[in-house]
Amino acid sequence: MTGSLNILAIDFKRTERIGLTTALREYISYHYNDHPDNFTDDFRVLDELRTDCLNLEVHQNALHRLLKYYGQLVFIGSKFPIDFGIEFPWYSAFSDEKKPISHRNFFYEKASVLFNIGAMYSQLGVSENRTTPEGVKRACQHFQYAAGCFKHLDGVIIPEMRITPPLDMSSETLNVLINTMLAQAQECFWQKAVHDKYKDGTVAKLASQVSIYYENAHEIALNNTEIAKLFGQGWLVHLQVKSWHFQAAAEFRKSSECMSQNKYGEEIARLQVAQEYIKKGLDQKRNLREAVAKDLESVQTAVQSNYNRAQKDNDIIYLQMVPSASSLALIGKANMANPNIPPEVKDPISLMNERSMLGVPLFVKLVPYAVHQALSVYSDRKEKLVRDEILSKLHELINICNSTLRSLNLPAALNESEQRSNIPSSILAMSREVRNEGGLARLNAMFDTLQDKSKMIYQTLDEALAFLDQECTDDEEFRNKFGAKWARPNSLSKNRELTEKAASYKKLNDQAYKSNKVLQNGLEQQTEALDLLSSDQEMLEERIPSEFQSSSEPDMDGIKKIKDELRVLINQSFQIMKECETKIQEVKKAADLDDISPILLKEAAKISSASNTSIKLEPAHFEDLFIEQLKKYDSFLSTYNKLSDVQEKVLASISDKFEEYNKKRRIALNNPNRVQFIQNLETGYKYFTNILQRLQEGMAFYARSQANVDELKQNCQAFSAIRKKEAEHLAEYILIFLFI
Repeated sequence: MTGSLNILAIDFKRTERIGLTTALREYISYHYNDHPDNFTDDFRVLDELRTDCLNLEVHQNALHRLLKYYGQLVFIGSKFPIDFGIEFPWYSAFSDEKKPISHRNFFYEKASVLFNIGAMYSQLGVSENRTTPEGVKRACQHFQYAAGCFKHLDGVIIPEMRITPPLDMSSETLNVLINTMLAQAQECFWQKAVHDKYKDGTVAKLASQVSIYYENAHEIALNNTEIAKLFGQGWLVHLQVKSWHFQAAAEFRKSSECMSQNKYGEEIARLQVAQEYIKKGLDQKRNLREAVAKDLESVQTAVQSNYNRAQKDNDIIYLQMVPSASSLALIGKANMANPNIPPEVKDPISLMNERSMLGVPLFVKLVPYAVHQALSVYSDRKEKLVRDEILSKLHELINICNSTLRSLNLPAALNESEQRSNIPSSILAMSREVRNEGGLARLNAMFDTLQDKSKMIYQTLDEALAFLDQECTDDEEFRNKFGAKWARPNSLSKNRELTEKAASYKKLNDQAYKSNKVLQNGLEQQTEALDLLSSDQEMLEERIPSEFQSSSEPDMDGIKKIKDELRVLINQSFQIMKECETKIQEVKKAADLDDISPILLKEAAKISSASNTSIKLEPAHFEDLFIEQLKKYDSFLSTYNKLSDVQEKVLASISDKFEEYNKKRRIALNNPNRVQFIQNLETGYKYFTNILQRLQEGMAFYARSQANVDELKQNCQAFSAIRKKEAEHLAEYILIFLFI
């Protein structure tokens, strides 16, 4: 510990010269996709920065070198793990050890450098001329920065080391330093208040807080034998006496306030308490620095002078009772000092640039190969999510909406000029669909195909059973020939499973055949309607009865109202499609701008730092990060779901409302023949779509059935062949036996 006048500074931790280049080159070669030669300048600069921190003078330039090196250590922590093969040697700041404490721990290096930054701030504070207001202000700032550095070291950096820190960086030691630096910063505030002639009560509270900080530092050090030994008797006495000194100063100032409030008895009591603190301090005079002892004697002189005056005045004039020390109210405290973390320590990376004192970050272009792979994996997942779950579904909504409106011929069907056509738009749409699907000819062809397939299945079943029948006949012939010597199970007991399968397949085919007949009979009833729907528009125009006005006036107002409601619904559907288009562009833009490289680099550094040994990064290490980052597209998925629900309701309303519109319009036009004719066509269309689906299902059924009976036929043939071979061997054996 070093000090000047009546305050203390913290010595630097010493280190030895080591090179970082070799280990860093090897690590980059093994873990990165980049060649180490690309970073030759970075290696050189980093080694120079560390060398610059070997011999430090108390100066702002030296502080800047420390901060610059610390900033680079923070940044490259995102590139390298906690252990990349270098042992960092550091000596204790509080002893003359011959051997350094070394760790293969990158954060140990960073912690030691930060300790020296705090020590530098303490020494800069001590070096300031505190006889001037500006000097006091600068010293106060330095001490608060020193406290902030040690607090950041204790709360953030040391826990990241994941090893037991050396004694000079233990939590207890750092808290002694924090409270000491805060005490000295608070002392600067007190000094300024005295100089600026603040009220006695305010100065007393400031002094009380100074005493508390010194006392806290003393208690923490004294409560741990190793810590007490580390700091030494001189340091401990200094802290204790400074605490008593400022408690005495607080009581002295409080006594002055009492005098101004005519509390003469309390004034005397507080001066007596101050004298007791001063006496305890002066009892340690032989262990004190001269400046501290003189400060205490100065307070003693002022206290004694005031005490003599107050005692005399009270004895002669005021005659107030002097309360006991234990009955005095506690002096409040006014804390002005805080552990302020320097910006270059709190977040150095954000301050790094060409114009900054910290300079530009080193190894900024170094990206782990695993990060390249992870970026590729994330891009693939993002692309698939955006393409399959968002874009395709939004396009599908647009297509469904367009398809629905097109099938209803909307909004064109609402145009009066469109209604002059003899063919309702819905019938035109139905006819187009029927023709596109192949019409009646396709249904007839499908029925013929089904009939052929059914016959083929029956034929295959017959062929399969023929194998079994032939085998059974052969077996009976041998049994009759050899009698009791034909000792093997009969065919019926062995082929039961095959015959049962054949019966099952035949039953299914019988049922399908009957179903086909029912469908075919239904088709015959709809032949006329389907034949017309399968024809062209000219034939439809010719066959559909014309519209004509009935004797009653049509309910045009009702029809107009429905048309207006339809137009509102159609506009809503257009708006949904427009919103889909907007979201499509938004998600494309979001995906294009979605670059998680910085986040991946931080995560890579975090993963590497989490391991005490070298770890080979793999894309799988970033799985949780992928999941979290892809959540940014949840809002688009949510929007799709909402649009889908709304569109489903709107399109359903359009269909229902359009059906109502057509119904009212048909009633208004009131041509019973036309109405019935159109209804027949609509019924035919519904039958067409239904029977087409049934026939397609039938095709699939017969394909499966044919595969089943083909397999059965093969099994029957194989069964018969095996039985035949067995029979031949058995017959040969029997004949040989009889001959013998």
